[in-house]
Amino acid sequence: MTVYSHQSGFTAARPPAYPRHLVTAVIVSHDGARWLPQAMAGLLGQDRQVQRVLAVDTGSTDDSPQLLADTLADWLPDSGPLILGRRAGFGTAVAEAVLNSPPLRAEDLPYRLDPSGYDPVTGGWDDFGDPLAQEDDLVRGGPRETQPVEWLWLLHDDCEPQTDALRRLLQVADSTPSAAVVGPKLRSWYDRRQLLEVGVTIARSGRRWTGLDRREQDQGQHDQVRPVLAVSSAGMLVRRDVFEELGGFDKALPLMRDDADFCWRVNAAGHRVVIAPDAVLRHAEAASRERRAIDCGSSHPHRVDKAGAVYTLLANCKGALFPYVLLRLVLGTLLRALINLLGKDPRQAFDELAGLGHELVRFPRLLLARKRRARTRAADALDDRSLFPAPGATTRLAVEGVVSSLGIGGGDDSGGRHGSAEAGGDEDSEDLVVEQFALVKKLARRPAPVLFAALLVFALVACRSLLGSGELFGGALLPAADGARGLWSMYADAWHPVGTGSTAAGPPYLGVLAVLSWMLFDHADLAITLLLVLTVPLSAVSAYLVSRPLLDSKLVRAWASATYALLPAATGALAQGRIGTAVLAVLLPPLARAAAITAGLGIRDESAAKGARPGWRPVWMTVLLLALATAFVPLTWALAVPLCLATLVVAVVRGGAFGSGGAALRGLGLRVLVVLAVPVAVLAPWSLKVLSHPQSLLLEAGLPGLNGGGASALGLVLVNPGGAGVPPVWLSAGVVLAALAALLRADRRRAVLAAWGAAGAGMVFAVVVAGTSVTPASGGPTVPAWAGPASLIGGIALLAAAAIGADGANARVAGIAFGWRQPVAALVVAAAVLAPLGTGLWWAVTGADGPLHRGQMGQVPAFIAEEAGTTDRARTLVVTGQASGGAVRYTVVRGAGLTLGQAESTVDPATGTEDGLNKVVGSLLAGSGADQAGALSGYGIAYVVVEQPVIATFKDVLDTTPGLVKANQDGAAALWQVNGTPAVRAVITAPGATPVVVPSGVRDLDTTVPAGADGRVLRLAEPAAPQWKATLDGTALEPTTVDGWAQGFKLPSSGGKLAVTREGSLVHTGWIWAQALLGLTILVLALPGRRSHKDDDLPEEVVAAAQVAAAQAPAPGSRRARRMAERGEGGEPGAEEAGVYEGRPGAIPPQPAGEPATGAVEAAAAVQEAEPYADPYQTYQQADPYSYDASSGFGLGAPPGRQAGGGYPQQAPTTEPYGGQGYDGYQQAYPQQDYDQQYPQDPQYGYGAYQQTEHQQPWAPGQPQAEPYYDPNDPNGTGRYPHHHGSGS
Repeated sequence: MTVYSHQSGFTAARPPAYPRHLVTAVIVSHDGARWLPQAMAGLLGQDRQVQRVLAVDTGSTDDSPQLLADTLADWLPDSGPLILGRRAGFGTAVAEAVLNSPPLRAEDLPYRLDPSGYDPVTGGWDDFGDPLAQEDDLVRGGPRETQPVEWLWLLHDDCEPQTDALRRLLQVADSTPSAAVVGPKLRSWYDRRQLLEVGVTIARSGRRWTGLDRREQDQGQHDQVRPVLAVSSAGMLVRRDVFEELGGFDKALPLMRDDADFCWRVNAAGHRVVIAPDAVLRHAEAASRERRAIDCGSSHPHRVDKAGAVYTLLANCKGALFPYVLLRLVLGTLLRALINLLGKDPRQAFDELAGLGHELVRFPRLLLARKRRARTRAADALDDRSLFPAPGATTRLAVEGVVSSLGIGGGDDSGGRHGSAEAGGDEDSEDLVVEQFALVKKLARRPAPVLFAALLVFALVACRSLLGSGELFGGALLPAADGARGLWSMYADAWHPVGTGSTAAGPPYLGVLAVLSWMLFDHADLAITLLLVLTVPLSAVSAYLVSRPLLDSKLVRAWASATYALLPAATGALAQGRIGTAVLAVLLPPLARAAAITAGLGIRDESAAKGARPGWRPVWMTVLLLALATAFVPLTWALAVPLCLATLVVAVVRGGAFGSGGAALRGLGLRVLVVLAVPVAVLAPWSLKVLSHPQSLLLEAGLPGLNGGGASALGLVLVNPGGAGVPPVWLSAGVVLAALAALLRADRRRAVLAAWGAAGAGMVFAVVVAGTSVTPASGGPTVPAWAGPASLIGGIALLAAAAIGADGANARVAGIAFGWRQPVAALVVAAAVLAPLGTGLWWAVTGADGPLHRGQMGQVPAFIAEEAGTTDRARTLVVTGQASGGAVRYTVVRGAGLTLGQAESTVDPATGTEDGLNKVVGSLLAGSGADQAGALSGYGIAYVVVEQPVIATFKDVLDTTPGLVKANQDGAAALWQVNGTPAVRAVITAPGATPVVVPSGVRDLDTTVPAGADGRVLRLAEPAAPQWKATLDGTALEPTTVDGWAQGFKLPSSGGKLAVTREGSLVHTGWIWAQALLGLTILVLALPGRRSHKDDDLPEEVVAAAQVAAAQAPAPGSRRARRMAERGEGGEPGAEEAGVYEGRPGAIPPQPAGEPATGAVEAAAAVQEAEPYADPYQTYQQADPYSYDASSGFGLGAPPGRQAGGGYPQQAPTTEPYGGQGYDGYQQAYPQQDYDQQYPQDPQYGYGAYQQTEHQQPWAPGQPQAEPYYDPNDPNGTGRYPHHHGSGS
């Protein structure tokens, strides 16, 4: 049998389409029995047949070799397909097949190649309706080519070409002489309209770049013949001479990226790689999507792909770019590995590193590959920058990849970036149309962006005076003048240059703000501004998103979210500069939801009875959010304790998702312990200090005390904590009325009562806080606490109750007879709507400024701030208090004044300076007459500033104090300067000698001191501590304590280089790193896992349905399955229940052991079988004069001419999709040979699932029998092999 014996149907008068192009199909199989029947049917069903078929099997353990031998028996030699080992890759298989096959010769063709290209049948030229035949930008010009060209058509066992795929490929090949490789458009095997690839390239990071959105639908938007860097090897049409010239696929790439590497070399050799979008193949991507095992390399597809990407880039990039590409690959790999770890996918992270390492350890092989490519690179190489993705596009995809890796975001309602939507109507005419006003309609369907935008406008109007230049401070907020570095130092350093020096633990919220500031390029003030200005819109969106499972009505959710964002506590926090309450307002809704899920409140009783339990991720999310909220507002943890304990008691007594009694105590008790204990551990030692002083729980980030009037009793009931920036009390009445009305709803009374319980706890805490005075962290007299955080918690609980009651209230009220309920409901609704609307208008009109304002730091005069920045490091004593003089507060200020975070650490009792400084300030203000100037200068205090309203109280006393000289007084402050003894940070003293000022830094000293008398002492105005170390010319100095508290060092009489440093605490530094690691671990545990994309080629609804089914069904043989069987809720233990799609036509054949198809894949196959396919985008514009006649027919599996039948009458042109020329037009094409008769019920080939039964109607004797249905493009072969009526088989 010769290679041309199959071509008897092709005669001199009837050659095939594009006759000079000789095509050898090479199909490679590897455990692909589940896809191979469709793949071979697509190959043999081409309307332009190939001249030869080569089949290779790489050691399949399923029925693939037998399928190839039987189906291609008339094409293959008697020995059958070529069999290679299991470790042979695709490129090796193709190379072996081509090597063992002689080239096709034109002189052996059974038809004549007319040099003119004239078609004697049609009387026209052989253009075949080719739009590129007359003019093509890629054509290099010249007369029509007539020399024969042999092509290799490479096919995977999991790809099925459409009937016209080869003809469309040859159409582009014939009209583009420069093309050496032509590739088809790839669609998903399971989702017929989803695009996989329309040409492919590679980014500098190694990413395989298709330019397509996730699940992008084919609307013809990419249907342009154009040059590309590469095409997939599935369906690749490549000239044999070019393939052999370049040595075929690189053996170093056995599976993945071999196509990109080969096509890159084709471009570099001066040939063109072109995409033919009218040629369509369906591809299952079985190996990359882990639907079968990989034997030619690592068993991890991502590792193989990563190694292939590194090899392809480094072997093919230009020499000047090699170092840059290598560095970018290394850094990018490390970053992606970190992202995968954050996404809880350590295997993917390891595969990234292993893939890179696999190639780097074989660096000499890379260099040899570069030398081989240099020999084939042409002077006019075509691999220019236009074939690679733009830098901006790769950056956008990288950001999207980070978001996807972390599992953030939801699905998109639109049909991709083109705003497409499926049009309804008849399936035969179903099409995709561009939806007008897609963005507007999308926003209408999603109120969250609209809600954010509206409240953002309100916020910008209200905060109009807080935007501009200068520092943002006032009320409880100190300016963030030191930037991110200063914030981090206050948090992480063991010693702080604040006041007289402090070793107090910095509040953890400073670390959070420092990270946020670094994300904004070290703009700490910008971070604080955004945090405050965006509090209202972010709180609304946060509440809206988390309330989705609780409420069905989007309108009710929008009302509740807007009302929550505009609660008096939120607007008051903004006006008073309380960043703690502002952050709590944003975090509280997701914290409440996470806590509810942790407690199992979202699990129904029937689900709990079946063993449903909440996982641990909600627990860690609760821990993360509670730790963040506690860092800003410690009261949050104090409120969480009774709520968690109450939830545990209810679960033990009444039962729930964790059962009741001891079971609930064990299951939920452990979670409660983790939720309450871990935040304390993460925030230690600061949290332990707060717990040791319970009053500190009532403080929050920033300065303590009230700003404005206190809360009234009615205000606390109406969740109005009082103070500056809160709206009128009566505006909140609608919230309480709506919450009270919710108690009337009986069907959800349990949820309403739970919300009221939380609201009651919040109100109780608000009353307690409002009536309590606390001592600031910096010491001094007590100040009243602000009840804003407790009111916020009570407010969100009331809103939850109100929203639950309002959800569906319209239908309930409308269903009862008119009476008193309707007017009362109308009043409640009016009051409820007034709450957010009235508050928003009031807020926008009055503005958000109050104590908070933007301006220049003015805690001390400008000249003092400048002097404090010199080497003297002079300090200022700032005194303020009440007008009566009964309560006086003071602060020792370094530099221009206190900055954010320093107020909590100005006085540290552990240093031993608090009592002495209190005595000095008390004597000064009392006018005791002692050497007050000397005492002040001993603390480095050079100035005394007295602020209103106590200037009149202490003015006369300070004017008469020796050593104090009044420097200035204005309406806000009075200033006195200390004279006499130098008031500096560092000074050298000696008996009977004048003190010598030593230049000093903020923390350390590094200067030269002159020689002097014996007995000299270096005195620092810092508390004595063993961490202070000093050397003179490298010799350690003996430390000493001066004046009972100050740090000193004994100096010799000689001079030299003086260096004074304070050593950090190794324990403290280690704990900071451990704290950061623990926080990162909790973040990783709290975030959702990395979203897998291996099933992205399946319809989304099928994947979602399969996930739900998998989640509900117990694992066979599991403890839950046995328990359900014992309760009679399932089958017998060990019994396997038939699958949903088992036995249905089109179901996937039985899978090889160890490689089961996923439920989603099975479902997708069944859905395809149920929906006959008509491609709305592919139409034949002109009939092919050389295509065979449908009435002549020839059996599937045999080449043309093998069956009885006559001539090839010309077919009429048509413009309907597949009408006459499409797939439906060939439904009678194969009547002579019944596949079911060849393989009647032999399950080993996997054909039983492809029998066509669903399209048949019941038949009765005497009833006329319709012609058998046949769809050549049926996705699962259900119509591929015609079925005779009445047989049932």
